[in-house]
Amino acid sequence: MSNQEHVIAVIGAGPRGTSFLERLLAHVEQQAIRTQSELPPLRVLVIDPARHGSGKIWDPEQSPRYLMNTPASFPTAAPAGATQEELTPSSCSTSFLQWAKKQGLAYNDGDFPRRADYGAYLRWLHQEAVSGLRANGVSVEEIPDEVTSISAGKNWYGLLMAQGPAREANAVILALGHVPAEPAGPAARLSSQAQKLGLHYQVPAIPTDVDYNRFEAGENVLVRGMGLNFFDLMIEVTAGRGGRFKQHLSGDPGHRLDYQPSGQEPILIAGSRRGTPYRAKTVAPGFVPEGVELTQLTDEVIEELIREHQQLDFAAHLWPLIEADMQQTYRRIGGDPQAEFKLEEFTRPFDHQFFGSAQEYQQAMATWLTEDAATAAEGAQNPQKMAVNALHAARLKVKHLVTERRITQTSLLRDVEGWFEATVEGLTSGPPLQRIEELAALARAGIVQFLGPSPVYGVEHDEGLFIADSSAVSGARYTARYMIEAMMPPNRITQSSAPLVRSLLEAGTARPATFRAGGESHVHKGFAVTDSPHRLLTSRDSVVEGIYVLGLQLSSAQWGTAIAAEAGGQITTTARSLADADAVVVDILSRAPSRG
Repeated sequence: MSNQEHVIAVIGAGPRGTSFLERLLAHVEQQAIRTQSELPPLRVLVIDPARHGSGKIWDPEQSPRYLMNTPASFPTAAPAGATQEELTPSSCSTSFLQWAKKQGLAYNDGDFPRRADYGAYLRWLHQEAVSGLRANGVSVEEIPDEVTSISAGKNWYGLLMAQGPAREANAVILALGHVPAEPAGPAARLSSQAQKLGLHYQVPAIPTDVDYNRFEAGENVLVRGMGLNFFDLMIEVTAGRGGRFKQHLSGDPGHRLDYQPSGQEPILIAGSRRGTPYRAKTVAPGFVPEGVELTQLTDEVIEELIREHQQLDFAAHLWPLIEADMQQTYRRIGGDPQAEFKLEEFTRPFDHQFFGSAQEYQQAMATWLTEDAATAAEGAQNPQKMAVNALHAARLKVKHLVTERRITQTSLLRDVEGWFEATVEGLTSGPPLQRIEELAALARAGIVQFLGPSPVYGVEHDEGLFIADSSAVSGARYTARYMIEAMMPPNRITQSSAPLVRSLLEAGTARPATFRAGGESHVHKGFAVTDSPHRLLTSRDSVVEGIYVLGLQLSSAQWGTAIAAEAGGQITTTARSLADADAVVVDILSRAPSRG
């Protein structure tokens, strides 16, 4: 490392790392306009074994059948639209939809894009940012390798690499994204038992890391989880194996598709705690559709609550307002004025019910899928879906309050993460309507069957098979040689198997955040960090001035980190990831020596 260079290491070249490069370019371009002497001689090391720009999750080479769960008008990794009024754009600041239209991709605002296409956008943005930096005198080195540990020197950090020579940097950005995790609890037990019996068990993993070909045709596959990973599995082992969906143009919602099997499909036996998949998103346009207005949980009411209480209790201060906004939206859109929109029944529709046979439960699920498809297809005219979108709008305000540390740690753990998070995810973070239509068709074809609420999974040692059943469904006992956890690896740093994360914790360079609740300390999922720009805190609570954190490992400081920023979003809410990256750039450049 030259004494005349200021070296920045970006560890992780997915969306967060790419946003950092774009924000760095914006500041380099602005400083270059004012005077070249203000710019320090910069070298940037971009380090990731995965494809730079997209990372693993958004790899442009992944299956074209995987869809995003946000509409095309939403995602961006650079300031776009109104966001450019708060963050100075770079010469390549472009949203996904702007890029897609220039590429001739036929996406409308409300379409759900292929993840591979979003990956191609990220790859393009990365390349443009790198080219722009180089054109402005910044040296950029792209390194397809993995950092396994970081050691601290005086005003520099040593980076040990998995394959190549060690590197040095003055500042380090951890933009790690999803990292592998060690199985824990029931997953660890199942993994161990499966290995002994020669069964096929898939631990939680990102879809691009799963070999779906291992599930043989005609074989039962037990599936735990019916969130977004489930829909990836579902489509890959059906349409991905030559099956075809035939469309009925005049069919009613939930019956618009028939499935013609190829004969190569396994049989998916799917279960979740609710017994149902995530609900479909409405076709009403907009991230928060027009017609949804929060009249109770307003900024003015929140400010008054903060003045009165300083720290807020979610259940006592915020949830009653959220419920009131949902009820008002439900009635305003046309819901029965004498009825209440019962969130618990909508979230867990089969609680306290018993089904006399597996076939009876399949029929109940067929009805549920049809109803969910119908309510989604009604768009802004459906009271239930619009009430759910009021919940979604409220979630954005709660995210901001968590980031600003306005909710007590006790309430954050007990309420926000304890029950609100799971509730809101299942209702507002679901797939596009197309996936529910496909699932309904696959259920009619017998390719997908449903276990029932609160299923229990285990291993039958005498038979040498996985077993699963639901106490709510009589006779619903299934066996299989295959089982998959259809979910992402847990975003918990103490469970991470990534060498870098483990080494940072073992060396005390980083520690997990701890929250006080009920008079006890609770270890949290994310790193302990400072306020923005987020830097690591050591095991002794000192600040690691040169190591910054972006993205998922900020879960201790930010609730529900988004997969992307919103094009035109505010930097305090839906475009916060861009503001985080910008704050890191500003801090690094302010600490770097000038040319003079």
